Amino acid sequence: MSKEMVLTSVGIDIGTTTTQLVISRLTLINVMPGSQVPRIEIGQKNIQYIGEVHITPFLDRKRVDGEAVKAIIAGEYAKAGISPAEIDTGAVIITGETAKKENASVIIHHLAEYAGDFVVATAGPDLESVIAGRGSGAEELSKKLHLCLANIDIGGGTTNIAYFDKGRCIGTACLNVGGRLFEVDPATHAITYVEAPATSLLTKLNCLRADEPSVSYREIENCMEVMAGAVEKVLTHRPLSEAEGVLGMTNSLPEKRLDGIVFSGGVAKYIYEPDNGDWWVHGDTGPLLARAFLENAYFAGCKVYQGNETIHSTVLGAGAHTIDISGSTVTVSRECLPLRNIPAVYPEKDEEGGFGWQIPAARFKDSVHQTLALIVPPLPDLSFNAIYALAQKLALELELVSSSPKVVIAQQDIAKVLGQTLLSLLGPVPLICLDGIELYLGDYLDIAKPLPYGDAVPVIVKTLVFLR
Repeated sequence: MSKEMVLTSVGIDIGTTTTQLVISRLTLINVMPGSQVPRIEIGQKNIQYIGEVHITPFLDRKRVDGEAVKAIIAGEYAKAGISPAEIDTGAVIITGETAKKENASVIIHHLAEYAGDFVVATAGPDLESVIAGRGSGAEELSKKLHLCLANIDIGGGTTNIAYFDKGRCIGTACLNVGGRLFEVDPATHAITYVEAPATSLLTKLNCLRADEPSVSYREIENCMEVMAGAVEKVLTHRPLSEAEGVLGMTNSLPEKRLDGIVFSGGVAKYIYEPDNGDWWVHGDTGPLLARAFLENAYFAGCKVYQGNETIHSTVLGAGAHTIDISGSTVTVSRECLPLRNIPAVYPEKDEEGGFGWQIPAARFKDSVHQTLALIVPPLPDLSFNAIYALAQKLALELELVSSSPKVVIAQQDIAKVLGQTLLSLLGPVPLICLDGIELYLGDYLDIAKPLPYGDAVPVIVKTLVFLR
């Protein structure tokens, strides 16, 4: 048996302004080759192909052109010389304002034939923040330098922030701040369209008046300054003003002192390379927003590090950083795999102070999902008696779950004994019991076929949320 294997991964990012594709080779290695218990990790990530940066096509202001997106992806596959059948894993990330469009979820169906065996569409600002920080190199830089760094990914519709402390993500935030919230005629410099968050900001700043509906250049500059200021306040844990408040989306950043900042996203190019002869070259206000960040006193005083990528950061993160590998001492009914889009169901506390899954699992009773995964939180006691008691409780609740296979995910290294105990209680039912996977409320899972190392399996963890 080989000590390593290679997976082909695709990352597709359908953003507010651009659509991109990247193909990577992921080398999986057994880091415990002399042990009877293999431990599989992703050793190397090699980029094999980076596609062109395409303008995201829309049918109108509220709908993405799914057929045109499909044609873009088909063309990139052809240029890369690869077929969907050769793709093992990866992710489609629908980001920024695109995730808010009426038919965002329909894109999944348009890309189904190009998505490989279990590549799925994903979205959500928290996940996007982390993936962008990984793809930009901020995570690795934080780990290498033993620093707490903020990756600020400024796209067309949103700005995603992730804190990495010595390589570990400790918080994220997202704001409606982006370079394409205002669209501009490159020839006349007239504003041709304003997205909803920017309209709300203009209204709060008293820049939209019935007697004078046009917006001046100075008012646009003011909006860019307010946007940069809102990002500054989120980083420095100060409350947003009433006007800035319309830009806030999510914020779970800890009050941690930053050692520096990494910028990524399309706007970051003009932060790292500020000399620009044409502010309107892209038909938006991206270069102006970059200038606002450069002229902001807080950012001017920060230590700014340059990552490996700016505009490609999210798509690189999607292609190479969304996979986790389960433990190899697990219980797996191989014939049931692969599985897609499994909702992670966390237990709720019961009247006796314990926990159970029956109530939350009932919410998925008539779900369109093939099955669901019951998540076992960290346990204070890992003795056999404690695990047997857990298995008895799980067995009772799994019998109430009509879907198949039965899926249990433990965060601690107990999947083998827990799975075998469950089979002794339930009988020969299809069962997937994994461990070593870090999950959060609202996550969904894809579980691939086992690797040729014991029963270890690749797992994609994602947040499948289309914002409205």
